[in-house]
Amino acid sequence: MSIPTNAEILILLDRLNTETADDLESQWLDFKPWTDAKADMKVAVEYAACFANAEGGVVVFGVADRTRDRAAAIHGAKGCDLDIWRRGIYDGLRPNLAVAVEELTVPEGTGTLLIVRVPKGGSPPYGTAHGLFKRRVGESQSARVEISRLLRKWSGAEGFLVRDGKPPSVTSRLREES
Repeated sequence: MSIPTNAEILILLDRLNTETADDLESQWLDFKPWTDAKADMKVAVEYAACFANAEGGVVVFGVADRTRDRAAAIHGAKGCDLDIWRRGIYDGLRPNLAVAVEELTVPEGTGTLLIVRVPKGGSPPYGTAHGLFKRRVGESQSARVEISRLLRKWSGAEGFLVRDGKPPSVTSRLREES
């Protein structure tokens, strides 16, 4: 399997009468209930970092996690400006990464699901502007497991002398090299 298309997401949603959204999640797909645009933007940034550090993926907002009944599980999303979401996620990631944000029409709830499609990042590790680094491992998020290795690799700390238990900063290494 790989990152699901919108058509594949719609097919998966048809299974909500016999399965929960949790059952349908994978390393490339996560369903989230919609609360409000501000709170869910923060969630989107964290999941974007996770997916960017792995193989990419999709977050679908507007679907309850543990509900078995399509009509009850899909409540939809509302009140979000797609351009503000694209920019907010881009600005919220370090390094910055462009993601696709779109609406998917469904007959239930508000009639709209919010889709955040995240590519595999080309410059890992990715974290939030607040310093949170996570990676998607299977159907869950893993903080600091592989990320600490990626941070060392990214910063170039591997192979450099560690003084006082701390690797040299990038700035100090650049000063030493010049």
